[in-house]
Amino acid sequence: MPSLLRGAVSVFAVEHDSLQITWSRLQRAQVRFQIGDQSFDVDATPPEWYRRTGGLRAGEGNGGPGALTAPGLEPSTSYDVLLSGDGIPRRRVAVATTLGKPPGRLLSRFATISDCHFGERRLGALHRLHDPAPRPDGLEPYPVRCAASAIEEAENWGASMIVAKGDLTQDSKAAEYETAVDVLGRASVPVAITFGNHDVRGPVPVERAADMLSAQGFIAAASTRVVDMDGLRLVLSHTPVPDRHVGRMTSTDIEEVIGAARDTALPVVVALHHPLRRWPVHTHYPPPLGWADSRELSRGLRAANARSLVIAGHTHRNRRYRVGGVTVVEVGSTKDYPGQWAGYSVYEGGIRQVVRRVERRDAVAWTQMTGRAVGGIWRWWSPGDLDDRCWSIEW
Repeated sequence: MPSLLRGAVSVFAVEHDSLQITWSRLQRAQVRFQIGDQSFDVDATPPEWYRRTGGLRAGEGNGGPGALTAPGLEPSTSYDVLLSGDGIPRRRVAVATTLGKPPGRLLSRFATISDCHFGERRLGALHRLHDPAPRPDGLEPYPVRCAASAIEEAENWGASMIVAKGDLTQDSKAAEYETAVDVLGRASVPVAITFGNHDVRGPVPVERAADMLSAQGFIAAASTRVVDMDGLRLVLSHTPVPDRHVGRMTSTDIEEVIGAARDTALPVVVALHHPLRRWPVHTHYPPPLGWADSRELSRGLRAANARSLVIAGHTHRNRRYRVGGVTVVEVGSTKDYPGQWAGYSVYEGGIRQVVRRVERRDAVAWTQMTGRAVGGIWRWWSPGDLDDRCWSIEW
C-alpha cells in the first residue's frame, strides 16, 4: 500500500481566525482532516479529465489535488493538521500558526484578482498545457472557471469589493472583453479594474475598453481613479504601455496618486498592474515598473502618507518587500499555479492580507497541473513564502 507522499499536504494561508491547507495528491480519495476540535470529511476524487491528462500517476494514490479552509480558530495559536482515512492511521501532516489580530475594529474588506488572461488557450513556455480536447460539457475554459471560483470564494470570505489588477485579457480582443464582462458581472459587489500590458497590445484600445467596462457598471481605470471605503482610500492607476512589457507611469498619474495619498486622513492602498522595481536593473522576469517611476512614486508616497501600501500583479508570483520605505506586494494569477486571490481586512489600527488558493475542484485541478510549467520550476518559484502571502501591518 503506498504511503502518503511527503509534502503532499501543506499550509497555504493563515488569518487570525482561519487557515487554509492544500494538497497535491492523497493516498485515498475519501479522507478526514482534523484541525483543532474540528473535523472535515473530504472527497478528493479528481475530475476524470485530470486523470486522463496524467495528473495522477501510478503509485500516487487516487486522491487528487484540493484545498480546505478551516474557520473558527483562535489568533496567534498553533494547530496540528491531522489526516486519517480507510487504511490510513491518523497522523500529523502539517502545523500552522494563525496570525495576530490588528488593533481596533474591523472596518471593511476587499479582495483582488490578477492576470485572468481571458482568451488564453494554452500555458507554458512551449504552450504544452491546455484543457482537455474536446472539453467536457459544462467545463468552462480554465481562465473563466478559475476567475469565477476566485470571485465566488472572495465574496463568501466577506469582500465588499473586487479589484482586478490588470491583464484581464490575453490579446485585448473584443470577445475577450465580452468574457471579462460576463465573469466579472457574476460578482454581487462592485468591481474595480486596472489594465495590464496584455490589455494594451491588441485591437481594442484601452480607452475604448475602459468606456465599455464603465458602461457595464465597473470602475475601470485607464488613468488614476480614487475609491474611498470604510477606513481606507483605494487608488487605482495605469502602468502598461502599448508594445512594451515593462511598466511606465505618466508624470500626471504619479502626481495624482501622490496627491490622492496626501489629501486624505485615511491609509492608502495603491493598486497597479506592474509592481515597483526594487533595484535600478532587472533582477527577474517579467520587468516591473520602470526604475525612475518606481523611485519617484515610492518616495512621494512615503512623504505624502506614511500609511501607504502598493499592491500589484503582472509577475504571476507572490512576494512582499519594501521600495523607498513603502511596502510593495505582488499577488499571482488566478489561472496558473498556485491559482489564487487575495483578501484585505482593514482595521482601525492596521491591515491584513491573506492569499488563498481557489478551491473549486475543476479549478484547483487545473492550477495544480500548471505547476509543471517551466520544467516544474513554476511550482517552486510562484507561491512565495507564507509570510509573503499572509501578514498584518499596524498603521
